Amino acid sequence: MNAVGDLLGHVPHLKATSSVRDHLLGSGHPVDGRIEFEHGDHTYVLVIEVKRNGAPRFVRSAVYQLKGYLAHVGQYAYDDSRRRWIPMLVSPYLSPESRSICLDHDVAYLDLVGNAHLAFDHVYIDRAVADRPRAATRALRSIFAPKAAAILRVLLCEPARAWRVAELAEAANVSLGHVSNVRKALLAREWIEKATNGVKLVRPDALLRTWREEYRKPAGRSISRYTLAHGEQLSSQLSGKLNAEPDRPRAILSSHSAAQWFAPFTRSGTHSFYADEPGARTLKEALKLTHVERGANVIVTIPRDESLFEDAAQPAPGIFCASPIITYLDLWTGSDRDREAAEHLASRCFPWL
Repeated sequence: MNAVGDLLGHVPHLKATSSVRDHLLGSGHPVDGRIEFEHGDHTYVLVIEVKRNGAPRFVRSAVYQLKGYLAHVGQYAYDDSRRRWIPMLVSPYLSPESRSICLDHDVAYLDLVGNAHLAFDHVYIDRAVADRPRAATRALRSIFAPKAAAILRVLLCEPARAWRVAELAEAANVSLGHVSNVRKALLAREWIEKATNGVKLVRPDALLRTWREEYRKPAGRSISRYTLAHGEQLSSQLSGKLNAEPDRPRAILSSHSAAQWFAPFTRSGTHSFYADEPGARTLKEALKLTHVERGANVIVTIPRDESLFEDAAQPAPGIFCASPIITYLDLWTGSDRDREAAEHLASRCFPWL
């Protein structure tokens, strides 16, 4: 209530006449607050609902709740010729998606980070800040942590499929508890919805767009080397050497090297791989890699997250690549030219984006 009062305090010629917490609206509908004020020739009533969790799912519920309350007491019919009703949602933090839900339903909003929207008479307040609470940042990044990311890749590979918890756990090679936690987070953000036979990804575009902004390339050790091989010669020397199975040395193409097999866009002078330790040794032997001070044209990353191998793609016999999702994300975090390659890849592999 104090934060709402501070917001109203920025409006010239506004006079607050009453402020009540835990108010009963109409015939016994409880709301978290009601502030009445005068501005111009009208009296306005802010009906306030407070939500601790500002995720889209809870915001949508609160918006419907507010609209229902005000419809009951005649939201669009004034009790007299001067009083007008304004529904308002207050939360510690409202993401851009949550704010859009409020705007779509003509509900004013305010969060404690500084985002706000309030419009009435000739007054229009609209504030958006780039800051995000640490708790919200941690919660969002936890969705894209390695084990959770394995679940997301499974969902994005078959966005039209409904998944049960046990099926997702098996496909992503994670625990049932981990799937349940990710499922709750995705439901709260309205990226998935419940179906009769499990959960289904309904906003793959929103999921991937958010992921690419939060994405960090897989942690691990990188090795830069040089090879004389290129073109058909390089492909020939790799024949039979690339592999994604856990009982053999694992090495798969990544970044531009993988994108060339999914959606050729532009050739890169650098050959990129993900590999485990035995796989890195296999690549060294196959490509006759040598150490150079400058001009390395092979980058081998040995990732801590071995799930990158589990959903590797095989676009051609004997050619193993990081999944299109990982390839897209790796490219997106690069240069402007890399991002163009990512967009080209998306046009071929993710028509829903």
